[in-house]
Amino acid sequence: MPIHWSSTFCLPTPLFHYIIIWLQGYCKFGGKCKFSHDPTTPCNLFQTRKGCPKGDSCIFSHRQSSTVDLGPRSKENRATLSTTDSDFEARFRQWTYLIPKEKAGRRIQHDTPDIKTFFMIAWDLTSSSDASGRQRLIKKLSTDEGLNMIKTLADTMDDGQDDQSVISLFQASVIPFYRTISHPEVISSLVLEHSLETIYNFLYGSGGRRGDQVFRFTAKAILLAVADNDDEQHEKRGSVFKACLAVLERMIELNQGAQLRQELIPAIETITTCTGPDDLMPESRRKLDKIRLRLGLGSLIPSAKKPRPQAAQEVTFNFQHDLPGGLSSDGPRHDNDHEDITNIQILPTAEEIQCSRAEYLPYSNITYKYLTGLPALLDRQFRLLREDSIGGLRDAARSEAARLAKDPSAVITPKQRNQERIHVLENVRFRRWEIDRRRGIQLVAEFDQPILIGRSSEQQRKDWWDSSRRLQPASLVCLVSTSGQFIFCLVCDPTPTAPRKKKDRDDLAEEDEDVPDFAAMEYQRKKENMPSLYKDESKATVMLTLAHDDCMHIAWISQQFKKIKSSDKVSIVEFPGVLLPSFQPILEALQQMSETLDLPFTEHLAPEVEGQGEQDVAAPLYMQRQGFSLDLRPLTGGQPLRLSAQTPFDWEVFNNHTSLDEAQQAAVIHALNNSLALIQGPPGTGKSYTGVSIINVLLRNRKAGDLGPIICVCYTNHALDQLLENLIKDGVEQVVRIGSRSKSEALQNVNLQQLAQQVLQTKDEGRDKYMLNQQLDSSISEIEAILKGLNDLTSEESIKAYLEENWPHHFRQLFQPTMEEDGFTLVKGRKNDVVAVWLRGAEPGNSRDHAVDMLTRMPLDEMSASERRHLLEYWVKERAEQLGEQLDDALGPYQDTREELDRYFKEQQRRALSQAHVIGVTTSGLARNLEVLRRVRSKVLVCEEAGEVLEAHTLTALLPSIEHAILIGDHQQLRPQVKTYELCHDNPRGKNISLDISLFERLVKLERNTKLARMPFSRLKIQRRMHPSIADLVRETIYSDLEDHAVVSQYPLVDGMRHRLFWMTHNSREDGADHIQAQSDSKSNAFEVGMVSALASHLLRQGTYSNGDIAVLTPYVRQLQKIRRSLSGMFEIIMNDRDVEALEKEEDGKIQPLSATASPVQKTTLLSALRVATVDNFQGEEAKVIILSFVRSNAEGKCGFLRTSNRINVALSRARHGMYIVGDAKTASSVPMWAKIVQILETRELRRFIRLSIVSRGVTGPWRVAATHAQSLAVISVTRCAESKFRMFNSLAAMSAILNATRHTSWKRLNAEQNRCTQCLIAATRF
Repeated sequence: MPIHWSSTFCLPTPLFHYIIIWLQGYCKFGGKCKFSHDPTTPCNLFQTRKGCPKGDSCIFSHRQSSTVDLGPRSKENRATLSTTDSDFEARFRQWTYLIPKEKAGRRIQHDTPDIKTFFMIAWDLTSSSDASGRQRLIKKLSTDEGLNMIKTLADTMDDGQDDQSVISLFQASVIPFYRTISHPEVISSLVLEHSLETIYNFLYGSGGRRGDQVFRFTAKAILLAVADNDDEQHEKRGSVFKACLAVLERMIELNQGAQLRQELIPAIETITTCTGPDDLMPESRRKLDKIRLRLGLGSLIPSAKKPRPQAAQEVTFNFQHDLPGGLSSDGPRHDNDHEDITNIQILPTAEEIQCSRAEYLPYSNITYKYLTGLPALLDRQFRLLREDSIGGLRDAARSEAARLAKDPSAVITPKQRNQERIHVLENVRFRRWEIDRRRGIQLVAEFDQPILIGRSSEQQRKDWWDSSRRLQPASLVCLVSTSGQFIFCLVCDPTPTAPRKKKDRDDLAEEDEDVPDFAAMEYQRKKENMPSLYKDESKATVMLTLAHDDCMHIAWISQQFKKIKSSDKVSIVEFPGVLLPSFQPILEALQQMSETLDLPFTEHLAPEVEGQGEQDVAAPLYMQRQGFSLDLRPLTGGQPLRLSAQTPFDWEVFNNHTSLDEAQQAAVIHALNNSLALIQGPPGTGKSYTGVSIINVLLRNRKAGDLGPIICVCYTNHALDQLLENLIKDGVEQVVRIGSRSKSEALQNVNLQQLAQQVLQTKDEGRDKYMLNQQLDSSISEIEAILKGLNDLTSEESIKAYLEENWPHHFRQLFQPTMEEDGFTLVKGRKNDVVAVWLRGAEPGNSRDHAVDMLTRMPLDEMSASERRHLLEYWVKERAEQLGEQLDDALGPYQDTREELDRYFKEQQRRALSQAHVIGVTTSGLARNLEVLRRVRSKVLVCEEAGEVLEAHTLTALLPSIEHAILIGDHQQLRPQVKTYELCHDNPRGKNISLDISLFERLVKLERNTKLARMPFSRLKIQRRMHPSIADLVRETIYSDLEDHAVVSQYPLVDGMRHRLFWMTHNSREDGADHIQAQSDSKSNAFEVGMVSALASHLLRQGTYSNGDIAVLTPYVRQLQKIRRSLSGMFEIIMNDRDVEALEKEEDGKIQPLSATASPVQKTTLLSALRVATVDNFQGEEAKVIILSFVRSNAEGKCGFLRTSNRINVALSRARHGMYIVGDAKTASSVPMWAKIVQILETRELRRFIRLSIVSRGVTGPWRVAATHAQSLAVISVTRCAESKFRMFNSLAAMSAILNATRHTSWKRLNAEQNRCTQCLIAATRF
């Protein structure tokens, strides 16, 4: 029987002919009736709760006026509702009336529910209503009544029926149902997540039996549908298959047991064999592939790709590698060592911290038999990123525990602490628990002020803590005790959360002015008693929250509040800059992906077929649709031109009408034609411009390709702001910026945080949030009562409550008075002093010491002093554990409610993002917002600075919905930042690990030990930044095919300089290891500080350079610090935010004078400004003039950070007009690339001499010559050579005398001084 598919389903007329009619529809009074018989008269029953039972057969009008007055109930409801809203209300009531009602377990109507009409209306309402309507419908469907309707449908889905019955049921009921519960907005909604899980789990059934029947029926229906070869129905048939596969995929995803059910395999194989590539849309084929992978059936229909040549067999030598968990020959290392990464806790456990065996770290060039393909890739990235994130903190906690245990062999030295940026705060005391509405339970801890600021003023202490940036909110710390406790905590902002408004609380009405607002009073009390790091001279207090609420940890901490014995010492181990939100979401996403295996482009990212050469990359799925093509008019100035995956491209038209150069043209077409595209952009070649061009094309075709919002990801906030600003300048609308660290004023109004607050919530959401807040208030009250007991475990009230409940005989002996024989009452002690009196009341000479289990049965008065103390310790411990368990039980509902409230806010964010055209986010911001972004259904991802992003971060950015990913970067510039040097590619011991190799670099480069084919990529070639003489430095060392645009040859000379490029070499050694530098890896060179300062001063005093045109770069934070201090008195300095943070870390532990601790921006009378940055933090930026301080000068020839070609590349490619290098060329030449640079400059005679061409206005003749040499001497007056320094100062003094002399000074004397100055200059700049 042919099936005629349709996107909507017509409703029968009259619609509700089967409903019990209690109004007949014909008036027996006829024309004498006092009511109107006009057909246009509105029906009075239509707007009632049950609606009109006559439906379409009613003789009165069911039309309504376009507006409805909702009265003064709320501001939102004062607005008008359209006729569509009223129609929905009526139809929704009619739909719910179709559900059989039950009373006392008995149905009172509709013995046989009309499931056909029920699900047809459900789909019609879902597809035509807004978020509010869909929420109401799905929530109703997930109730017991709705699930009964689903059960009725599932019971009729019997594959044993005849073909006609199967087709009829499938078309009329099953497809509307599938479409309803797989609607994109329904699937994406965070508010409906629990309701959908209920529906899908119910559909799967107990043990999967209902799911088996549903799968078999669906497979048979699809088989019958494919038998109909009607071409006109092909597209509609594809949409039906899409809905079926979406339901099957979701059902398997939510039920892990489905992956083990063999009964499902025949149904899936049937669907696979009867649906070829022409029957399924690309996204449907992708869903079927995921279903097969989950069931272990392998890949979908093999793709037609040309075979790649196999890699040549290589001879390798593999060392034995200790595998994880039970795979290790020695057994698991600890309780957190598992072969499956989904079982690994993110933060280390106590056993893991104390374990002496090395952690398992998978190598990059070894294939482990127990994992291959995508699981192996995710396993490797998870383990390496986790080790880099928490390995240092884990080792520091172990060392601190050893120090507390007085084991000197395992203690970290002060230098190691500084290298790892470890801080240990000793003598920690716990003060109290608190509960915050948003942050949960919090712990107030106290410790001794650091010795350096012990006697400082309050303002000095505040400045020190602020500048050190220690114990900043969200910082990860570990509590370490002598008893072996390791408790991870997060530092909290001590500011309490303000209470809700009166009108939102049940405990206090807004008009009850005479009733005290206890919530406000408690808030004020907390504000007055906030922890502070600096207010007290001898002690500092900090607010912490447990990283994971554990009742045992809570109980142990509570016992420390008022210690009965003080043998337990506690320290806080801090890792500044280690923020749990920066890596926890990434690691959790990798764990989730290892379960779902829903990472796109798996065949390219983790291929299991060996080969060499280049891989074949298909077009994006949306471009594979028949007849689809991209409109390229945004690139051709309006000239019609289209790009299709099925037809050849007209390069001639493109080249004649685009502003892109040839390399950019090739890169753009390559990016649009490949589902996974890589574009390498050497410095200055227009990576950002190319990226903007690609995005503009995609935006032009967004609706045609159903692309959803385009996600733009950058590594830094600065690059992201620039990209989004460029898009806005090009006229792009609907841009959303995620993250609060944007410096752009143009993007302030499109920040997601603000936009989400403007999204109107539905009525159901408002009601649910109100109820959730009431539940939250109740949970907080319960928790506060428990915390009160935990805060004072040794109080008489706490002991009394514990004994009364657990040891009634001891309670009676201690707290209930007894009568003596003479009738007098035996007094146990003064009020609130009963326990203390009992502790001191032991008989002298009684030295017994029974075990606690025996003491619990003994009379209290017969115990010795030690027994009483031990028993009290036991009571306190038991009381703490008891209250801890109660708190654990109370925290469950609190956290569930808190998460549910967060879900409603995230739903508002999702709705805001779903209306965006472009979503901009940094890699770290994307990780923190994964739950929302996964539901936006974006198909395109553009990642800039891809060479700087860790592979784990890039993998998590590849959301399951992504069909087209474009990575733009340069793997020959800076690599991703890694905390642990042992995991870096440049470390000989870390070469086999290479965590700092980005996904971009891994795909582009074909490593010698790799047996996998590399990805094809495009390279931009024409640079528009550097003058050709500067570009030669990177052209002759790295980019052999780099070309110069004509505009760079026209750059002017640097004002005040004879040459635009030179290297001033010297042999002044780097600064020695003073008491500060001895504990740091950072370096400095005082000679270069003076040289750089003088040269920068000279350039700025030309008066021709504007704000930020001149930049001083150095590889070391210590040198950056000294240059900053040297220049801060002369110029206004511009600093990168990351450099400011690095300086604050570097200055940790030192109190600076007021001038040094002032703001990093110093204003002077000069109109110019200077940019100061480290090389790493200046990637992606440029300046007209660059002054580079090399710093390193030593006999060993150690170049430090500037030994890698990536950093050298960045350092040499930032300048546009001129670049001046100050450094020891001999030390630098130990690195091959630097040796090549020195050779290039030596050839051009630009290395040995500084040539200053100062044009002193109004000075002529000898005075001009004198002024020139005086300034030259100022540049080199900081030389460390005493003899040369003495001669130069003498010459400078003589020159000053000449300048102040009369105009009749002899030329002979002036020439003599000029010669002396020249000799000094040559001497100071010679090797």
